Amino acid sequence: MKPVYKLIFILFSCYSSAFSQQNFDELEATGFKLSTIITKNDTIILISTNVKSDIAKPTILFIQGSKAVPIVLKDSKGIFVNIPFDNKKYVDKYNLVLISRKGIPVLGDFPKDANGYLDTFGKTPLNYIKYDNLKYRTFQSETVVNYLYKQKWVQKDSIFVIGHSEGYRVAAKLASKSRKISKIICMSADPFNRISEMVFRERVNCFNNENDSISQFKIESLIKNFKNIDSDIEQYKNNYELYNWMSYEKDITYENFKNFKNPILIVYGTNDIPATHNDLIPYLLKQDNISLKAFSDYDHNYFKKEFDIDGKPIEDSYHWNDVIDYCIKWLFESIND
Repeated sequence: MKPVYKLIFILFSCYSSAFSQQNFDELEATGFKLSTIITKNDTIILISTNVKSDIAKPTILFIQGSKAVPIVLKDSKGIFVNIPFDNKKYVDKYNLVLISRKGIPVLGDFPKDANGYLDTFGKTPLNYIKYDNLKYRTFQSETVVNYLYKQKWVQKDSIFVIGHSEGYRVAAKLASKSRKISKIICMSADPFNRISEMVFRERVNCFNNENDSISQFKIESLIKNFKNIDSDIEQYKNNYELYNWMSYEKDITYENFKNFKNPILIVYGTNDIPATHNDLIPYLLKQDNISLKAFSDYDHNYFKKEFDIDGKPIEDSYHWNDVIDYCIKWLFESIND
């Protein structure tokens, strides 16, 4: 059965606790609208910048990281979209699309839900845990890309995907499956898997310890865990947390780039320890379509440590906007450093 694309209006009753007509009006005032994709077995909720249906523009699907956070938040001042960068100066240049995480309300309260939504029992919703795996997130994103490809307001030869943190892995997997994507940007993750991240952190700890035997034991245990992952993980699909873990650990992320012929940009901060494994990409993949951009001194979320004239730490500076500016320039001007 082909997906049916409808406005979210039909789901007012399902989300009445989170969205009222006033909420919809407030969301549209931010420049976004709410839509759904209804398939045979699933309903995917997304938000996109308001567009005129007769004007096709380049479109960016931004795939967020691992936290169970709503994509729209509300505080005493009103509603705002939960993205880490300022999109206002680009609204005339491209459409921006974000997908709501399965099992998490679209609208949450700030600051209560900003670091992870919890249900009335103080727990992460089971429906989120059930679908919090690489297979589902890739299916979800691919379904959205297919939906975008059919929209009048989307320029078909300019569908871009940006994935940050866990979204890096989803975007990479998507690269191995979809031929409708023009360019992909993967940000702030280890190009191997999460276990590799942990191994690298432990190895760095070795250089700071007088006796590194404890770290070495942990590293050997992590590698053993990786080698013990079954080739067929579908047999564990009803053990949600284990299946989630295996879905990301079994997959070696960078291998997904091998069959993607269009441009790929990999972005990371040099103060994000496991992400610096991306330095190895040119040795692992001798592909002309892959570019790297390392931002000196930036961490996982592009904060930079700052110090006063006496060398004492002060508030970190925030550089997401600088990073996204570079990414947008690369998408539209194909720069390479």
